[in-house]
Amino acid sequence: MKSKIKIAFVGVLSLCAIFSAIFALTDLNKAESENKAVECMAESGDNNYVLRDYEGYVAIFIENNPSCPMTVTDIQVSTLRELDRQLLQTGMKIASKERLMMTLEDLGS
Repeated sequence: MKSKIKIAFVGVLSLCAIFSAIFALTDLNKAESENKAVECMAESGDNNYVLRDYEGYVAIFIENNPSCPMTVTDIQVSTLRELDRQLLQTGMKIASKERLMMTLEDLGS
């Protein structure tokens, strides 16, 4: 009887170890993606911003780093006017944070 309890206890501990390992790996992947976003934001400095279509949503890019979106908004490109969609295809350059916020507000309304 004692050996069955010991085997069951070892089994439960093994399952706990497996679940802990899975959660740790998931957190590592999440941390890596967050670090990448922080790196993109750190590169912003005094550069111009560029608004572009990214997977169907309006995204903010740094002019010097067109491959890494700094932020992806929840504004769907399909809901915008035709002119705005065309501008997002080529990229809308914006020189200041204030102008960026105003433009995003206009696109979102």
